[in-house]
Amino acid sequence: MNIQDSTSRPILSLAACLLLLTMLGLGCSGIKRPWRDYSERPFSSADWLAGDRIERGRMIRDMYCNEFIKCKADVSTREQAVKTLGDPDLKKTIENREVWFYRVDLGVTGGMDLLPISFDEKGRGLVGYSHGGTRSIMAKEEDLK
Repeated sequence: MNIQDSTSRPILSLAACLLLLTMLGLGCSGIKRPWRDYSERPFSSADWLAGDRIERGRMIRDMYCNEFIKCKADVSTREQAVKTLGDPDLKKTIENREVWFYRVDLGVTGGMDLLPISFDEKGRGLVGYSHGGTRSIMAKEEDLK
């Protein structure tokens, strides 16, 4: 046995242990997939339609609006919502309003995982939904069951 083999094995074992501990630590700290980028990015309908839950989650903050700012995602009607965001992942009726839900991943374990779009009786769309006297701009799928 040469000296180089006997000194490199403990170093490799130590490196493997450190890597395993790092991955375990990241997993326990609430980060779902540490190898993916969860940073915010501008909303793009084309990227939303082509993206997965994580890519959609990255665009969430940029697409919100209020009464003074036009939404980045045009959800003014059902037709525009489908054109901008695609078909919803879930549909429910909540407090006499049709609500469409799009799955997103914000990178936080146990965090909000649905973007709701609600439609009034005239078919006008709005980001968010009302339930129990409150208005929510995000939802958790497990709470809808």
